[in-house]
Amino acid sequence: MSEYQYHEWQAIDRLLSPQEQEHVEQLSSHIKVSASRAVVTYHWSDFKYDPKKVLLKYFDAYLYFANWGTIRLLFRFPQGLIDESAVAPYCDDEYITFENSGNYQVLGIYFDPEYGEGWMQAEAGLSSFVGLRDDLLSGDYRLLYLAWLAKGTLFDVDSDILEPPVPPGLKNISPGLSHFIAITELDPFLVRAAAEESDELEPSQPIDYAKLIRHLTRAECDTFLIDLANGRSGVAHALRQRLQSFLPSKRPLAPRRPRTLAQLKQRAKTLQLAEKQRRDEIARKKHAQEMEVLSRREDQAWKEVEHLLEHGRRIASVYDDVTEKLVKLQQLAENKNNYSAFEMQIQKLVQRYATRPALMRRWRSKGWIK
Repeated sequence: MSEYQYHEWQAIDRLLSPQEQEHVEQLSSHIKVSASRAVVTYHWSDFKYDPKKVLLKYFDAYLYFANWGTIRLLFRFPQGLIDESAVAPYCDDEYITFENSGNYQVLGIYFDPEYGEGWMQAEAGLSSFVGLRDDLLSGDYRLLYLAWLAKGTLFDVDSDILEPPVPPGLKNISPGLSHFIAITELDPFLVRAAAEESDELEPSQPIDYAKLIRHLTRAECDTFLIDLANGRSGVAHALRQRLQSFLPSKRPLAPRRPRTLAQLKQRAKTLQLAEKQRRDEIARKKHAQEMEVLSRREDQAWKEVEHLLEHGRRIASVYDDVTEKLVKLQQLAENKNNYSAFEMQIQKLVQRYATRPALMRRWRSKGWIK
């Protein structure tokens, strides 16, 4: 497979000016630029600039993936909109990072598995992830917890490490989070294990901002209006955060004892085994029902086989259909402990249709012909 690299940036809080678009277009001869997006792909060579610096100067989100497995996701936020103390427990300065840079905060998620194929899922592009940026701005840290889980399965991480705070809502995964789970190839049973200690998301309640805005000082109002007029990004988020600070504080959830990564993995194995047993039982009951129905019409089933062989076309699909019917009849004979009767019927058919090599190959693969 040839080399393939994909870079995509998106502007979310504001559009790029024509002058900014011209500047971005000069970064690469392969780049495609609009007022809200830039994409560059390479089948050889590399992007010659630091993608994070491009993000900091022009955009709000960035996605990179390469067909050798590397995936990188970056979000830029206006300074102060993300609670650094809240995201710190999920970060490790290597795979999940959070840093302040001038007027911005940057969250980074980076994975480089040895043989990862998640990049094929990432081909859907950055649009699948931009909603997660809004989630983070609203204090929803499910993405960070799932990134921590993925890190614990993709890399050599101490199994005794304690999990970070479990955010609410892991039992109800959004499409963006589902896509993240897919690209990191995160075990869905591990997610289910983690979700057992996750509270339900509280339903969003309408907020009367008209009442809350009265709590702002004149100076604060002026600052927000000036920032809005100057086109400063993130003003709406900052204003909502400030207004929501006037709402009554929510009662903190009772602290839970954190689980180790090893405990989560063991619980995931238990859930996977239980799911396998559940599916096996469903399959067993379905098979028993099929055998019961077939038992009542066994003679008719043999006649259908003979009719297909005698009057059906000598083509692969007919031979496949016949063989499938015979497999069911074989299973019925085994259930009845009367396999010798099945063998006798098969041998009669073999003698009659032995001149059809394609049919005989199918039956030989089933062990009906020695």
